[in-house]
Amino acid sequence: MATFPPHLFDCRSAGSSFQQYGKEGISQGIMTQAFPSGRVSVYSIPAPYHPEQADGQENLYIHYCTSYQKGLCQKYYFFKWMRPCFWRRWLLGILSLLFLSVAVIVLVLQYSFSPAFSLIYFGGSVEIPNLTYTNDLNDPSSQEFLLQAEAIQNYLAESYECSTLGKYYLKSIVAAFSEGEHGLRAYYWNTFWAPQDITGSLKKLIPLEQKEMSSKQIPHIFSTSGEGDFDLVTMELFVSDSTEYDVMLKSAVSFDLYAKPGNNRTLTLLNPKKSFYQWRLRVPSNCVVRLVVTSLHVVTSENCASHRLSAYDFLLPLQNKIITRWCGSGAWTPPVIRLTSSSNVMLLTFSLDHREERNILKAHFQAIPKIMCGGHYISWNGSLSSPYYPSYYPPNIDCSWIIRAPLPAYKLSLKILAIQIQEKSPGSSKCDKDWLEIDGVRYCKDISENGRNREYGYSVAINFHSDELVTHRGFYIEYRAFSHADSCTPERLNCGDGKCKHQYKTCESDDSCSEDSNENNCSYKSCFPYTYKCLNGKCLLKPNPECDGKRDCTDGSDEMNCACGRHQFKKNRIVGGEDAQSGKWPWQASLQIGAHGHICGASVISKRWLVSAAHCFLDSDSIRYSAPSRWRAYMGLRTVNEKSNHVAMRSIRRIIVHPQYDQSISDYDIALLELETPVFFSELVQPICLPSSSRVFLYGTVCYVTGWGAKQENSHLARTLQEARVRIINQSICSKLYDDLITSRMLCAGNLNGGIDACQGDSGGPLACTGNGDRWYLAGIVSWGEGCARRNRPGVYTKVTALYDWIRQNTN
Repeated sequence: MATFPPHLFDCRSAGSSFQQYGKEGISQGIMTQAFPSGRVSVYSIPAPYHPEQADGQENLYIHYCTSYQKGLCQKYYFFKWMRPCFWRRWLLGILSLLFLSVAVIVLVLQYSFSPAFSLIYFGGSVEIPNLTYTNDLNDPSSQEFLLQAEAIQNYLAESYECSTLGKYYLKSIVAAFSEGEHGLRAYYWNTFWAPQDITGSLKKLIPLEQKEMSSKQIPHIFSTSGEGDFDLVTMELFVSDSTEYDVMLKSAVSFDLYAKPGNNRTLTLLNPKKSFYQWRLRVPSNCVVRLVVTSLHVVTSENCASHRLSAYDFLLPLQNKIITRWCGSGAWTPPVIRLTSSSNVMLLTFSLDHREERNILKAHFQAIPKIMCGGHYISWNGSLSSPYYPSYYPPNIDCSWIIRAPLPAYKLSLKILAIQIQEKSPGSSKCDKDWLEIDGVRYCKDISENGRNREYGYSVAINFHSDELVTHRGFYIEYRAFSHADSCTPERLNCGDGKCKHQYKTCESDDSCSEDSNENNCSYKSCFPYTYKCLNGKCLLKPNPECDGKRDCTDGSDEMNCACGRHQFKKNRIVGGEDAQSGKWPWQASLQIGAHGHICGASVISKRWLVSAAHCFLDSDSIRYSAPSRWRAYMGLRTVNEKSNHVAMRSIRRIIVHPQYDQSISDYDIALLELETPVFFSELVQPICLPSSSRVFLYGTVCYVTGWGAKQENSHLARTLQEARVRIINQSICSKLYDDLITSRMLCAGNLNGGIDACQGDSGGPLACTGNGDRWYLAGIVSWGEGCARRNRPGVYTKVTALYDWIRQNTN
């Protein structure tokens, strides 16, 4: 017990004091203070109960308890304060102050020398095979979300508390769910509390510890049936920071959106009232997210902390999952940007530090199929690009291509027309983030247009790599085969005596070449993309051999299926066009919906099948264009709403949109329509020929585009079928005119001076070009363009030869 000066206190037993003065005379609550050795209480006892008090004034007594049990004092001492002199009062006050000062100093020293602690944040995901994603899991307030989140949080807590990290672990919070490849994927935050001097080590240790957790089984609490344990498929964890964590959980205005293939979901933010917004975008597990920002208007800011639009390849805003970020810098007009995720989720966040009426964000996203990059190509010429070019390539991908010249004597020449990828790290001597590698040489520096030609050998290897962070538009390469020793162009044959002859002439027994060289290259045991393949498996070098009236294949298959592409005339949406005569374009069809009338064009390719453009069947807010039952196909029609016995009308049984159709850039813009019942061919209804994948339509070839589209931009549809004469335009020129938006599934036709073009309402209609014997082939499908008939803005068509195999596979 504490020792007090004897001249200040008269010490006697506590029990006798209570007996002498009585409990009723004690007024408690004046002061109570706890000390390490016990508890001290000060009591006031009025004068009537104090026999030693002669002056009638109350005295103070100190009750010092050294042992408490169940709230009662078991051992204590009672001290009586005998009303010391004035100097004694001052001395007592000074001692009290000294005692309190020492206590404060001890506490301060203890705090100063204790290690500093800090919070550590991690964002991660886990996939559970036995669970299924449902729409209710989009809503964080739904009962299903809360139950699943609680189960996963409990599992994580138990796993960490039983591990070496248990003393640092605080909590886990599940923030979102999505479809996984094998089940349900959950996205969560983990929080740890640890001394600052070991946080660096823990940030490395915690992800390793979680890898061990991923090999363990999940308790049956995750199973809706309550039976059995289930394995974790994947479990990943990434370091985060407090800013990301706090914004996500506290201040974000969140939107959860899901898109099925073929449907667009819009994102619109006008005059935002809050400072932070986020959109969690989801698509089916076998697809990826394509995001197109069509409009962004923000108040100009000096730094990226003011206004930021960020996209992440995850459902949590983690820095090592960011695809790209833009800072507010005025207004951008469409298309602002096109992004593609590496999986079926994407997070878009928009933050601003002050609100203005000019802040606008408009975007849409869709589900597109995952595409495999890379391959093996043998060709005279062609092009390569990063996945989804010119959209931003996905993060975390690796692609490999091998290109070979068709003949060993030839070499390859490559030209990099564009390359925009993530640059190397500052101070690094090599490309260590994203890179394009050609024949062992890596590139990661931006190149605009007109890159110089580089010569390689008979074959060349091309590799492309992207890491998990920040993507760009990627690259676009053109290549061609050449020979220094051969002055003949690839489509011509060197006779060996310095003469060059077209391959098809040498294969027709032309005597311009010697007998040995004349027929050498008319057939190959191996088939290449540029060769025509007969049904017996043999291939021809002769250009465009099908349906030319000559039997080139030994089995005659090149002259089969040639009852197409003919009309009764030898000669005779269109801007700058003229009315077409009845029966001149018998493969032209009009696709109509009830009272809406003509919507799109199409081409007859057989008794049961039509081919049109995929964009004609995208649903709007008010009309389900994807529903076959809404459509009617009219064939043999010249004037819209014409009623005649010669007009054939059929319902649509099904619509097949190409699985790789990309609305944002109109790539793979093709759809097949199966008729409910076959159509009968007549003078007014005939199929157009499908060109094989080897058929070549040379630049400058004269073709015709037909349809009931507008005669000029923003005008009404034509009542009578229109036709316009156009020419096929060089692919490279067209690509430059459209800022590299032209893919290998597109071709351009029109007049660069303007005045002649397809327009609104012609979509899906045919671009017909003649082949041998005045036979018409479907070279293209009206797809898109900038305006109608503008100068240096030719029409862009879906290239049918590039999709010939897909058409044949789906139409048998």
